[in-house]
Amino acid sequence: MFIRQSDILERQILAARWVYPVEGPPLERAVVELEGARIAAVYQGEHPRAVDLGNTALIPGLVNAHTHLEFSQLETPLGPAQPFAEWIRSIMKSRFTCSVPARDRIQQGIEESLQAGTTCLGEIATGSESLQLLNADDRKPSAVVFRECLGFTPDRIQEQQQIAADYLQLGTDLELSAAVGLGLSPHAPYSVNPDLYLNLIQQARDQGVPAAVHLAETEDELEFLSQKSGPFVDLLAELGLWDPQILRDGMRLYDYLAPLAELTSALAVHGNYFGVAEIEFLKQAPQISVVYCPRTHYYFGHRLHPWQSMISQGINVALGTDSRASNPDLSLWKELQFLRDKFPDVPTDLILECGTLAGARALELSDELGTLTVGKRADLALVRLPEGSVPASGSDLLLNSRSYVSRVMLNGVWIN
Repeated sequence: MFIRQSDILERQILAARWVYPVEGPPLERAVVELEGARIAAVYQGEHPRAVDLGNTALIPGLVNAHTHLEFSQLETPLGPAQPFAEWIRSIMKSRFTCSVPARDRIQQGIEESLQAGTTCLGEIATGSESLQLLNADDRKPSAVVFRECLGFTPDRIQEQQQIAADYLQLGTDLELSAAVGLGLSPHAPYSVNPDLYLNLIQQARDQGVPAAVHLAETEDELEFLSQKSGPFVDLLAELGLWDPQILRDGMRLYDYLAPLAELTSALAVHGNYFGVAEIEFLKQAPQISVVYCPRTHYYFGHRLHPWQSMISQGINVALGTDSRASNPDLSLWKELQFLRDKFPDVPTDLILECGTLAGARALELSDELGTLTVGKRADLALVRLPEGSVPASGSDLLLNSRSYVSRVMLNGVWIN
């Protein structure tokens, strides 16, 4: 039987200037006790044997609910950011011309994510490399790895369904650890045949795995569905893939959202332009989470995202970085700081929850991750607060841009 190093560790007792359990208010001058790979106690106060971590904050490991690690070699985002279809062309070119092996790009993204405090990923994969690397050892983030499927014309349906089936079988063959799960990702309405989309969702339902779909990402997507016109039609025509008969008359964004409610868990990624009908549906479908990617959203110049309104209506909103094709880095910590800067009236505890517990809920991992709760996995991030600057209250965690993640713990083991 494989025994993790963390399973044989003695009890660790850690004291920090602030502890953010997420499930409750922040605790000043508090202690977190660990027993092996699990959290054993969290409380305000002192302990004579505690390791004093100094002017720091202990938070749950961050959860990046949506990323594409295959683009982690990019030093700057791809352009142009507008029109969006031109950016898609840049994505396609990058995929076909990149000379860096996929494993190297993905490993680079894993390491960058960990350094920034991310201990759990919702990864979109175009091959098996992500799954193999994340499953390799216990010094990797937890993850749900969604296999991306693409194909707009009917002749691609059988092929893509087989790719999905082979991928789910690979998960069985690899004997995945408990920290790694599988999912399927029918990419988006403009890139997946409607029949293929429904078939993939049915595969996910039959196999009991989640799905992640890019939905309501741009206004062009809405025009594509409602009018069968616009930049996505031009792009598909350029690729020799456009046939107006493929999209049934009267197709709506709602028709792509509703089938996701058949799954135990699904991610509606981006959700920048959901309308009233979709919001009302999401309110009644708690198994569907929206994943908001703040800096990517800003890069493309979208209108204000309704994330706060969604949360107020009971919709689970997690956070993602998307990829380096639309983001300068993969730091979810910087996403939190970005939100704090752009939305100064939003409480810090809500922003932190979006980057921890909400992501764990979205990936069906909230029993294990997302809060500093007794019995949960000891996946932690240690935030170094600026010297000479001690937060006056727990609401100050994200205010200072000089704070940064200095150490990360996985399964009770500091990995850096």
